[in-house]
Amino acid sequence: MDLRERVVNFIDSLIPPSERHTNPLLYRTSFLKITLLASLSLIGSAACFLYAFLDLSEGDRAMAILEVVVGTVLFLNPFVAKKYRNLEVMATVSLLLLSGIFIVAVFDELPGDKSSLIWVNVVPALAFFIKGKKGIYWSLGFFWVHLVLVLSRNLNIDKDLVDAYMSYMVVMVIFYFYAWMSERYRKAWENIAKMDSLTGVLSRTAFEEAMKREIDRARRYGEKFSVILFDLDNFKAINDNYGHIFGDKVLKRVAETVKTSLRSTDIMARWGGEEFVILLPGTDGREALIVAEKLRRSVQNLGLGTKMRITASFGVAEVRDGDDEVRLMLKADKALYSAKRNGKNRVEVYREEIPLK
Repeated sequence: MDLRERVVNFIDSLIPPSERHTNPLLYRTSFLKITLLASLSLIGSAACFLYAFLDLSEGDRAMAILEVVVGTVLFLNPFVAKKYRNLEVMATVSLLLLSGIFIVAVFDELPGDKSSLIWVNVVPALAFFIKGKKGIYWSLGFFWVHLVLVLSRNLNIDKDLVDAYMSYMVVMVIFYFYAWMSERYRKAWENIAKMDSLTGVLSRTAFEEAMKREIDRARRYGEKFSVILFDLDNFKAINDNYGHIFGDKVLKRVAETVKTSLRSTDIMARWGGEEFVILLPGTDGREALIVAEKLRRSVQNLGLGTKMRITASFGVAEVRDGDDEVRLMLKADKALYSAKRNGKNRVEVYREEIPLK
């Protein structure tokens, strides 16, 4: 394994489960954000060690010791975050330490050297990158701490200091609106990734994530739930006789009809092609059978102005001890296959004696 692969694997290990999206675009966004955060920790660490060496050579031992301590913590920060899987703590510690070292560094040079004031503008950039819109609180907090320290040391509020504060405010406003737009676009992308563009129900990927959470809850608290997998009968004939545009219309109407018949807590998704899947929380197999039969009649009574009747076959499976996502969907698929084999336009419930292989 070369150096690049090691770095990629290390950054990937820092991504928390909540940020580990299956959508490539969203995953890439999280990966780049964490890469930059880890890079800032390491760059900040290197800068602290460098300034510690310079301050030590100038006889400022106290400042050098402080910079060595901060540099060490920043260097270890990504590794601690990897061990405890807590990226938020890593981000907060980095922001606090870097903000603190900027304040100490600036006041170590004032009032003689005011060029160091330029470093205060780094804080809002870091705050909004790390904390998003909440960075406004960090930026304002840093500004007031800086101003209080200026007043407490009886430093003159001259043109240089006013210029530094004005540029700080401009940078803060710019980054606030950038963070605001980024969060809105990210939410929009997340919604797009979760939805099937044709039918308006959840995508398969989003459903798999929801089912994984439901299985975890079932294992932890013993809660029951069931899934219904259904497939439109003779859908190829619909496409062949009436065209794919009409076939798309059928898929949308079926999805709308089924979704309106479900509870707000039920989760429906397009599994693929003309197949749909429904997750019914707090519902056992017997209750799911009743729901599936109701949905079957709704699809059968769906009028689309054609001589060809629209019907669907349904497979029902209840989660049991030892079931994971794959096993549960395989059970529902076996039940659906039985419904197809036994004449279509019917509901079948998975029976334990049916082999899954």
